[in-house]
Order: sequence, then C-alpha cells, then structure tokens
Amino acid sequence: MAAQVELLDKQKHQQIKIKTGNMDTPENRVNAALVVVTELSTLIHEYPIFATKHPNTGQFQLVAILGFSPKQNLYLHGEQWRATYLPLDIMRRPFSAMIENDDFSAGRIAIDVNHPWVNTQTGEALFTAEGKATEFLQRMQNTFAGLLAGTQRTQQILNVAAEHKLLTSINLEVELKNGEKTGINGLYAVDTDALKNLSGDGLATCHKASVLEVCHLLLSSGAHIQKLIKWADEA
Repeated sequence: MAAQVELLDKQKHQQIKIKTGNMDTPENRVNAALVVVTELSTLIHEYPIFATKHPNTGQFQLVAILGFSPKQNLYLHGEQWRATYLPLDIMRRPFSAMIENDDFSAGRIAIDVNHPWVNTQTGEALFTAEGKATEFLQRMQNTFAGLLAGTQRTQQILNVAAEHKLLTSINLEVELKNGEKTGINGLYAVDTDALKNLSGDGLATCHKASVLEVCHLLLSSGAHIQKLIKWADEA
C-alpha cells in the first residue's frame, strides 16, 4: 500500500496506535540508513558506516550499510533486527519530519497512516484522552530532536572533512562464496593518508571541529563489512 503521510494532529490521530515488533516492513527493506554523528559512538559497534552524497543537494551525509544490493537488509532476520542498537532513522518509523526550506533547526512530525504498524486496536497510543502526548510519542519527539540537531552537526563536520580532502570516493565490492559479485557505488571513506598528513592549522581545525574523532569512528566501523558478507553467504 502506498504511503499516506499526514502531519500529526492530536484530534485527527487521537485513536491511532503503533503496533511495534515486526521489523520486516517495506520501508525497512533497504540496504542503507541515514545516521548522524551524535549516534556514531553507539552504532560503530554493529554497523559499517560510510559517507555518501545527497542525490539532490550534493551534501555529504552518513549512512549505515545494511546490505549490498537494493532492498537487501541483512539485519532483518525474519521479523527481528539483528542488532542491539537501531539507527535513529530506523527507530523513528513510521514517523517522518516535515522540513521547510532545509531548516533543520525546526520541523513538524508527520505519520504514514498506511504503515503496517498503524492501527486503532493494539499497540502504543500517541495521545491521551486529554489530547496530550503519551510517553511513547514523547520518545519519538526526542528521537526527532536528536535527528534534526545531529543532521546539522553532521553536515558541518563532513564539510570540514571535505575541505581538507579527508574523504575519498570508493566502490564497495565483495565476492560471495557462490562466486556472485556484488557491492555499492557512490560511497566515500576516510582517506587514511590524508588523515596522517594533516598538520598545522589543518590539524588544529579538524581537531576543534571533531573531524578527527568522527574519522576514527568511521574507520573502526569498517570491520563489520565481513559480518555482512557472512550473512549474505548464509542468505
């Protein structure tokens, strides 16, 4: 069923409930999820993370790799998600943020009323009988606050990294046990040589802007590619 996104309204959506649990939904069948720098320290323990460019704006952004081909999410195992931590971009579903004029300092929450989790019978309520946000909706609001603030911070850090030529274009190519070759184009990884050669004002600028910390986190996350290859071999 096609998505039907509506701005969240305490009167219109007062009866709506969110039945969570089954992670195998159409919008989760993707091979990448957007992430922000504020969640990196947690996500690097379970996901390989790279930079990519927004297809419309050309701005650098961060993504957690979930699979090697379109609609392949190797973290989905039946209805379960094979990780302790979820990227905020996955956690916020079936909600989305309505952003105007690329202003990430503010935004209104919308809901896909056709999402499989949305119903009026069972699950987490959004509003109390008095029209106030429930604890569940408050958690979603906090999730979006983290996403919006993290998006701005991510762009700032990646812009500085790009200015100092610390990001290099790569094609992620893997070969499975059955001989099949697969992979993802359009990714950017940390250029380790450029990172090592930073000095003087460039080094100071990158340190002050938290670029060095983010680069090291991204580099450490790359080890999880082998886990994904193993899962792909078993699929």
